[in-house]
Amino acid sequence: MTQSRQYTWEDAIAAIGQDFGGVEDHVADEAIEVTAVARYCEPWEISNPIYWNRSAAKKAGYKNIVAPWSGLRQTWSYKGFWRPGDATRFAKDMNKDQSARLGSFQPAGKPLPTPPTRQGIVTDLEIEFFEPACVGDRLNLKGRRLVNVRPRQTRIGYGAFYNTASDIFNQRGELVAKINFGLFSYNPGEQQPGR
Repeated sequence: MTQSRQYTWEDAIAAIGQDFGGVEDHVADEAIEVTAVARYCEPWEISNPIYWNRSAAKKAGYKNIVAPWSGLRQTWSYKGFWRPGDATRFAKDMNKDQSARLGSFQPAGKPLPTPPTRQGIVTDLEIEFFEPACVGDRLNLKGRRLVNVRPRQTRIGYGAFYNTASDIFNQRGELVAKINFGLFSYNPGEQQPGR
């Protein structure tokens, strides 16, 4: 999506509190499946029985096998790369340095009013839990509220730390979690204007 004007970090600061998530919710492509939970736990050797055994999960008070919390942001609420009927992810004129279009981890809305940057680093992730995500749940991510913007000159370049907040619901409309996601978006080696 092309922005119609060049934004500054001051524009982003002025937009704090606005929701950039758009009107359409970000619904995961699939419900959480028992095999997906097992495959998620295997490489990390997560052995908690509530992630593996329905009886153990029920005995602990859950409605089904629980999906590990660490997968909320990028696994259980993921909207996939491609589905039958979608346009191809690989442009016909793609050169060797391009990448295919990726799937989405957040609602499609309007872009944040930030200046163009070439790099980004995830700085923090805060999750407040309300209801566990379990096998059979299909998660829905709502909103992308701009919480704060802090321009900074760092050793690696000039940019800004900023956070966005979203809510995750299950298919029953129950609040599963509130997520606050932080990034440092910057241009390597660039100096703060006027310095």
